[in-house]
Amino acid sequence: MALLDELRQGRTLVLSHVNADIDAMGCSVALAAMFPGVTVGAVESVSRGAQNLMAHFGDRYPVLVDPPVAANAAPYDRVVFVDTSTPAQVGHYAPLLATSIVIDHHAPDEALRSSNPRYVCDPGSPSCAQLVHRLAVEARAEVVPDAAFALVAGIVADTERFRIAPNSAVEDVLAILRAAGLELSEVIGAMERPVYDRSQVVAVLKAAERMAHEEAGQFILARTRVAAFEASAARHMVSMGADVALVFGEEGGTVSITARASRRALDAGFHLGEYMKRLAEVAGGSGGGHAGAAGFKAPGSVEEVEPRAIALAREMLRRLGQGQ
Repeated sequence: MALLDELRQGRTLVLSHVNADIDAMGCSVALAAMFPGVTVGAVESVSRGAQNLMAHFGDRYPVLVDPPVAANAAPYDRVVFVDTSTPAQVGHYAPLLATSIVIDHHAPDEALRSSNPRYVCDPGSPSCAQLVHRLAVEARAEVVPDAAFALVAGIVADTERFRIAPNSAVEDVLAILRAAGLELSEVIGAMERPVYDRSQVVAVLKAAERMAHEEAGQFILARTRVAAFEASAARHMVSMGADVALVFGEEGGTVSITARASRRALDAGFHLGEYMKRLAEVAGGSGGGHAGAAGFKAPGSVEEVEPRAIALAREMLRRLGQGQ
């Protein structure tokens, strides 16, 4: 029996990480398009890029933000988590991870791997969308045009428009597009639809105003604090020249870090996901993610966590510069 066969019966809720990105929402929409009774959910929010993608589908796949779910998954028959690497990424839904289908492509969560037989993780996959496509094919599900569109968007987004894509990602995209009769330009056009959000602009400008930076070996380490649009702020910091950008936030006694890394840092061997996991070991909380994009959450304040986070990033970058 293929992992996704059970989605053919009953009601399914699909969730992903907080502020779902295009890959996460693309996986969610694809499952809703391929299987009956699937509801697309979101934890806390949906990213701006993912909102652009959702606009392409109109009202066909409504997104429920923070839907109520009992410990036994009621009122659903099951929950599926996609693009989720750590319990911290799904907030109060974390207890459901042990009994749900979990599909991910980040560094494996060893606790989930040992306790959940329906946990599928392939850190070698450039995107979670490719894993969902592979599992759908194994289940002999029909990859309808909406599903194909969403999956291709996820692959394109997580490979940075193929700038960090291995040949397998390009081959998968071409196969999905041809089978569905779609053009790549259609997908990219929907992802890049221009949207002006004054709140996001203001948040990014505040982040730039508060930014501090230092040299860590041959790399530039930058940090700032902002209360919203942290990922956008981190991306802009990298575009301004930072090799590692750390954006700190704090709400309700919980400190968060959203981080991005430059191509130069990645080529030298820096991995933000591993950095966040190491930070969790020394500062508590949990963290993980991609080599170039990752996050962290822990109880406490920015004042408590920031010095440890900066010291660890500084140490790791300096060692890279020394070839260690």
